[in-house]
Amino acid sequence: MTKLYIDSLAITVRSGPRLKPTAALHRTHQQRQVAHLVAGRRGVPKDRIKVRQPLADDLADAGDFLIAQRALAALGPPPERPHTLYLVRSGPLLDPMVAPLTATVHTMGWPGDEVGISHLEEQGGTLVFDLLEWAVPEGCGATVIVVDDPAYVDDLTERPAFAAVSLRLSGTGALGVRACGEGTPPNVDAEPYAHKFSGTGPCDAWLDFYAALASGAVERGESALLHTVGRERQGWVLVEAVQPDQLRMTGVRL
Repeated sequence: MTKLYIDSLAITVRSGPRLKPTAALHRTHQQRQVAHLVAGRRGVPKDRIKVRQPLADDLADAGDFLIAQRALAALGPPPERPHTLYLVRSGPLLDPMVAPLTATVHTMGWPGDEVGISHLEEQGGTLVFDLLEWAVPEGCGATVIVVDDPAYVDDLTERPAFAAVSLRLSGTGALGVRACGEGTPPNVDAEPYAHKFSGTGPCDAWLDFYAALASGAVERGESALLHTVGRERQGWVLVEAVQPDQLRMTGVRL
């Protein structure tokens, strides 16, 4: 299994997302029909699901790939040695005719391969590392974008981040991924850590970790447990601050 390190960490956050009641849409509107399917799957009344509205006159946001595009750009230029881009995103899109990963790599001119991962849902920011440890060749890098920007939201019970976390992985780096797993995380005696960040969505713990790193609260040699508690399962990843002063960090708002 490959040892993974992070040398760049960026966050992209949507400011004041606008949610539109499905009742305001025509009964034949595709988004209204999808919203009703989402409500049925989640077992909630149809009028509970609202639709996130794209930014005005922004075709990339209407196509649901603006946040991935900005998250990739926040990491800076692509690496000189092409490697694989992993886009981790679950749930239906505003426009099912648009493939966000394909649109992102096309508009950004990504030089390497790309992989879309859509089955991890709220564990996209934790269990993806279980896959990456096997998929990323030893000594090679990777770019990972974890998106929590749902198009359909039950705003009575859900509090999505409306954000994306982007990571550039390398053979060595400022942060080291030490372990990850599904289920209840290890206690502090089994896997010592100085900080714990928890949330219900794929980006929540990473956003809090970013803030702690930016404030200097995480010191060199300390580890942080990032824990996600979803509706049906839990996941976690243990990250060590190897050289936190060398971490390249960028924050972007839409």
